[in-house]
Amino acid sequence: MENQDQNRSGSADPEVSTALVEQGYRQLPIALTVSLLNGFVLTVVLWGAVDTLLLLGWAFVLVVVTAGRFMLWRAFQQSGSAGPPEGRNWGRHFVSSSCAAGLVWGASGVVLFHPDSFSYQVFLAFVLGGMVAGAIPLTAPVRRAYPCFAVPVVLPVSIQMFAVGDRVHLIMGLLTLVFGAAMLASATQVQRLFRESENLRQRLMSSVKASESLEQLMRQDVLTEIPNRRLFEEKLEEEWRRARRDGGSLAVITADIDHFKEFNDRYGHPAGDSCLIKVAKTMADALYRPGDLVARMGGEEFAFLLPRTTLDGAGAVAEEIHQRILALDLLHEGSPTVQQVTVSFGVAASDGASVASPADLLRASDVALYNAKRGGRNRVAVFAE
Repeated sequence: MENQDQNRSGSADPEVSTALVEQGYRQLPIALTVSLLNGFVLTVVLWGAVDTLLLLGWAFVLVVVTAGRFMLWRAFQQSGSAGPPEGRNWGRHFVSSSCAAGLVWGASGVVLFHPDSFSYQVFLAFVLGGMVAGAIPLTAPVRRAYPCFAVPVVLPVSIQMFAVGDRVHLIMGLLTLVFGAAMLASATQVQRLFRESENLRQRLMSSVKASESLEQLMRQDVLTEIPNRRLFEEKLEEEWRRARRDGGSLAVITADIDHFKEFNDRYGHPAGDSCLIKVAKTMADALYRPGDLVARMGGEEFAFLLPRTTLDGAGAVAEEIHQRILALDLLHEGSPTVQQVTVSFGVAASDGASVASPADLLRASDVALYNAKRGGRNRVAVFAE
C-alpha cells in the first residue's frame, strides 16, 4: 500500500527512480537514431517544397540538439553511476534534453508546414505523430520526459491546422490533439508499468539477497563467524563422495580447548567468548587451500575438513595450528596443564582400513582426540588402527 500511495502521489523510491533513469539512458541511442533518420526523410521529402533555408536551418538545429543529447549519453556512460543524488541530476538532464528535442520537432510543425499542399501537410503530421507515438517506450521510464517531448510536438502542428480554418483542417487539428492526449494517457500507463516492474524486480532482488544472507547465517556460527556444525556436516558428506569418486584421501581434525569450563569459571563468559573468537580466527587463518574448512561444532569444540590430505599431512596441519594457538599466549591461570590457553587435536583420514563412511571418519578423529586428552592434553594425536 505504501508503494502504491507513493506512486499515486508522484513520489517514488529513489532506487526505483534511479533504475528507470538508467533505463532511459540505455534507450537514448535508439531515440537519437530514429530522430536523425526521420529528420533526414523529412528533409528529403520536403526539399524544394518549402523554403530551403528554413529546411536546412531546421535540419541543422536538429543535428545540433541530437549531438548534444549524444554527448549527454556519453557523459552518463562515463560517469559509471546514477545513484542518488546523481540519479536526480541525470534525470533532470534527460528531461531537459527531451524538451529540447520536442521543441525542435514542434518547430517543424510551424516552419515546415506547407501552406498550400495538403499532401505535404498530411505527411508532416504523419511524421510528427510517429515521433510522438514512438517516443513512449523510449522516454516514458523517466518522469516528465515524455510530456516534455510530446506536448511541444503536438501543439504547434495542431495550431497550424486550426489556423487554416477550413472544415478538414479543423477536424485534423482536433484529431491531432485527441491523438496527443491519448498518447499522454498511454505514456502515463507505460510509465506506471515500468515503475511497477522495476519495483517488483528490486523487491525480488532484495528477497533473494535476504534469502542468501539467511542461508549463510544458518551455516555460520554467530559468535566466531566461522562455519557451524550444519555446514561442516554438509561439506563432509560432499567431500567424502568426491574422495571416493576420485580415489583421494580426506582428513578430519577435531579439536577441543583444554579446561575451557575452568576458563569461564575464572574469567567469566565474556572473556570466554573473546577467547573462542581469537582461537577460531587463528584456526581459520591457518588454512590456505580452497576447500579446507574449520567449523565450530559447539561450545569449545572445533573440527577441520581437509580434502585431498593424507593422515601425515593432516597431522602436520594440526601441529601448525597447535603452535599458532600457543603463540597467542592467552593467560589461563585455572588450567592444570599450563598457565595459558591450549588445544588438544585428534587427526584421522579416510585411507584407514576401519574408515568406511563419513561417520567412521569423524568417530576416528574423536578417538584420536580422546587419546590426546588422556595423554595429558595440549597435543596432537593421530588415529591408529
